[in-house]
Amino acid sequence: MHHTGTLFMSKQRPTVDQDSAGAFRLELVLVDNLGRNPQTGKDIKEAYRVQWTGPEAQAFWAAHRADLTAGAPLDVALERLRAHPGPQAFPPMPELRGRVLRLRLLPRRANTPTTTEAATA
Repeated sequence: MHHTGTLFMSKQRPTVDQDSAGAFRLELVLVDNLGRNPQTGKDIKEAYRVQWTGPEAQAFWAAHRADLTAGAPLDVALERLRAHPGPQAFPPMPELRGRVLRLRLLPRRANTPTTTEAATA
């Protein structure tokens, strides 16, 4: 299964290591904000744990490591998505795991006031 779209960095920091062949490997935990559940009033989120290996991943890490903080938006293309039992959470929810095909840091949205005063000023 493939996924293309906007995901957000979770609070969990990225990890960097090497794969079995010695190539650079970057692992990110990302979040998909699915909206608010009208019955419970709580936000629905889905977790993705993705790996990216090779020189492109290493260059991305070198250029953006300071910017990969909680809530940072990312434009992603993922492949080989599989559902796995997620970390211990309540209610229990699966974690999607996959490989990065493409990943690009997006600019954060500016906080704009939504009051009527701001709209009429």
